[in-house]
Order: sequence, then structure tokens, then C-alpha cells
Amino acid sequence: LKSRAKVGLQGDAEGGAMKKALGNAIGFLGRMSSQFTLIIGVVYLYYHHPKLNLKYESCGFEDEPGMKWVDCNQEWASNFGLPALPNMTTLFVGLFGIFMYRPVLLQVQGFPKNFVQYGIFLFVQGFFANFGYCGKLGVLNGFFSIFVAVLAFIAQVTGLEADRMLKIKGHKVVDCVADEQDVSRSLSEAAIKDYYPWTLMSVFFCPILGGMGVYESYQVKSLKKAKELEGARLASQNAAKWGLWAIMVGMVLIGSVTIICV
Repeated sequence: LKSRAKVGLQGDAEGGAMKKALGNAIGFLGRMSSQFTLIIGVVYLYYHHPKLNLKYESCGFEDEPGMKWVDCNQEWASNFGLPALPNMTTLFVGLFGIFMYRPVLLQVQGFPKNFVQYGIFLFVQGFFANFGYCGKLGVLNGFFSIFVAVLAFIAQVTGLEADRMLKIKGHKVVDCVADEQDVSRSLSEAAIKDYYPWTLMSVFFCPILGGMGVYESYQVKSLKKAKELEGARLASQNAAKWGLWAIMVGMVLIGSVTIICV
């Protein structure tokens, strides 16, 4: 009986790990669709950038032929007022989607908490922030976003969850620290990674952010030697964070410049 129970627990653990891996894969695809959305937003804004044309001397208090005096700076209002928002929709939606993966402000509300919320966002991203922007690029990424949205809905039905969703599950609205003991705080010295290959690679994408990652990786090794495991754990998290942001920022810049210049 004990052996059967042990086999059953092992099978449940393997099934849980498989579900989490599949959930993370869908989350990765969603993040890539948001990253491509951000690239499309940068390219579109490059061709529709706001113009800094503010008039003063030529503005009066009397109507001119074909224009009322109150519309003297209508061009400025069109470039920086609410009418300019459609040109920035793709940019803002792409940023919002990227922040879901390693959220800062979104961490307070814990969005998305499940794949239904994430699927709805990806559908909105594809339909409203990809179609209609940058021609075929927007159409292709729009269909990709909607495809991942369908995968997200399937994932919800089958009970899949990504690391991000597991972390905030059951937590308070304004608190993203787990009520139970955080497993990451009880890591052994061998389990604390320095992420050196990751951070070194990230330097080629964004030297400044990647350099911060390399520094944190060095701190991990130094703190582990000094047996300061708590500090090493925090440095390990920072190394992974800086490496991730360096690669993401670098991909957006490289992708945008390539599309604009080619």
C-alpha cells in the first residue's frame, strides 16, 4: 500500500509539473505576442510621430477664413490630445502585456489570475491593437495573439496554470506575498543560481541592463561564498530580472530598428 501511495504521489507530482510547464509555455507565447505588439507600436509611432508645432504669435482672437480662432493650435491638440491615442494604442497595449509576465504595478491587483483573464486580454490585444497597424505585420501578430488566446481558454478548461498564476493564487488583493512559507526562501545553497550564461547573453541585447544582471550574478557567487544565503537569493532574483529585461528591451529596439531601416 505504501509503495502504491508513493507511486501515486510521484505521478501527481509529475502531472503537476507537466501542467505547470504547459501553462508557462502558453504564458511565454502570450508574452512574445505582446512583445511583437510593442515592436509594431514603436514602428507605427515612428511613422506617425507627434509634431512639436505650437503657435503663439500667429494666433489671434478673431476668426480667419476657413478656421476659427480657437482652433489655432488644432495640430497640437491632434498630436498630443485624445485624438492622438489611436496612434499609441498598440504601444500601450504591448507594454501592458509585457508587464504581466514580471509585473510591477500589476502585481498589486494580481492580473491575470487565470487563463480566462489572460485569454480575454490577448483577444483584445489582437483585435484592437494589432489589426489595422503596420499592414501585414499587424495582421500576422493579431492572428497569433488570438491563437494564443484560444490556447489560454483551453488551458483554463484543462486546469493549467503558469508560475505567475500559482504565485498569486489565493493571495490578498494588496499583498502578493504568499500566506504560506515561500519555497524560494528555503532554497539550499546549491539551488540558488547565479544565471551567469543568461546575464552574459543579455549584455549583447542591452549592455546597460545586461551589465546590471552580470553584476548581480557576481554578487550571487560572492554572497554564497560568504554563506549569506538570503542575500544570495535576492541577488539571484535580481540577476534573472535584469537579464530578462535586457533581452526584452534589446529585442524591441533591434526589431523596431530593423523593420524601420530595411
